[in-house]
Amino acid sequence: MVEEREKEIYYYAHKLFPFAPEDFKKELSTRSQKVHVPANTIVGSPGSLCQASPIVLEGSLKVYLLLESGREIFLYRITAGETCMFTNISILKNIPYPAYAVAEVDTTGLLLDVRAVRDLFEKYSYWRNFVLEMIAKNFYELFVMLNELLSKRVDKRLIKYLYEKSLKSKILRLTHEDIAKDIGTVREVVSRLLKDLEKDEIIQLGRGEIIIKDVERLKKELSF
Repeated sequence: MVEEREKEIYYYAHKLFPFAPEDFKKELSTRSQKVHVPANTIVGSPGSLCQASPIVLEGSLKVYLLLESGREIFLYRITAGETCMFTNISILKNIPYPAYAVAEVDTTGLLLDVRAVRDLFEKYSYWRNFVLEMIAKNFYELFVMLNELLSKRVDKRLIKYLYEKSLKSKILRLTHEDIAKDIGTVREVVSRLLKDLEKDEIIQLGRGEIIIKDVERLKKELSF
């Protein structure tokens, strides 16, 4: 049973790191476990020490910062083939995790405990480069988010958010609270702005969903 599990994880390790040294892929296989996280599950807790680090295989995790005021701000997303910047920094520096993550959809991944993360970082340049690349990518996404948060009006951030979502589906099953967290504001502001968009017949509000009626007008609003 253990051998079958390691074979399965080795398959994922090889798929993730096809050009990595064989000893690295074998050690990753023996020192990680496959996990499944249902959609909307909260992972991690602000202020706690991380006990493990994930590598997403399928699905995605959204990382949020919880402010002292109680507001939650979306920071960055972890998708297939990626790990989390804050988790690895927390483990390697032995400092509290400053955020929390939520499974955006049903998500499958590999989980490495603290000792494995530290050992791999010390032994393999391939793993160090992978972690550092993820830190650079997440920092860039964090910078882009902060730039939008500080330089763009809330209504423009909302319109951009709805437009990007509408490219995948015209029916968005999102709560006003979810949207507020993702664009860095509060639920009351989102509700008011959505009602304005509904009056303009750009969207239609339903119970637990938002129907995009006019994608072209949303796109046009982005240029103003």
